[in-house]
Amino acid sequence: MAKGVKRAYISAQREAQAMATQRSILDAALRLFSASSYTATTIQAVADEAGVAVQTVYAVFGNKRELLRRTLEAAVSGGPAEEPLANGPDIQAITAEPDPRRRAAMDAALSTQISRRVAPIMRVLREAAASDPGFAATAQAITAQRRADMVAAAEALAGPDGLAKDLEDTVGTLYVLYSPDVFLALTGDLGWSLERYERWLAEMLYRAVIT
Repeated sequence: MAKGVKRAYISAQREAQAMATQRSILDAALRLFSASSYTATTIQAVADEAGVAVQTVYAVFGNKRELLRRTLEAAVSGGPAEEPLANGPDIQAITAEPDPRRRAAMDAALSTQISRRVAPIMRVLREAAASDPGFAATAQAITAQRRADMVAAAEALAGPDGLAKDLEDTVGTLYVLYSPDVFLALTGDLGWSLERYERWLAEMLYRAVIT
């Protein structure tokens, strides 16, 4: 094997191992944060759950605030990748769909999947914001990223004819409709099935955003 090829192979192996380690840590963090609390979930506990050294968690994520932020990102995207949701294949497919009702249905299906993953961690985010004075900057970064995701979703839902309403109004509408609190209220408090929630969301997106 040529030296250049060997180095590339070793580099690819290391990258794959690093991604696997990151995934294990994020999965462990999601389980512990969701089952316990921000305060009670220590970096050591996450390391033990993931089967890695505590120094590894610090090396990859820096501190618990960043670990929680990245855990939320992974819950939104469904994986540890840093790629923005707007660049993912799901949003691209919605953007390319010519039929407006179909765009709304596709977006509602995607949002339902995301809400199922994100809902358990929302309580932890609120606790962190209330208990950790240094969490304010992290909370601002999370809000900014969520707004960027709303803009991307609005543009995807708009289709070839563009938005029917003002962008800021649309972002505000999506911010509410996509809220994990709304998801929990309907599927938890009212006992809606995921299928009913998804149908409702698709109709709301079509009426409030597309038309």
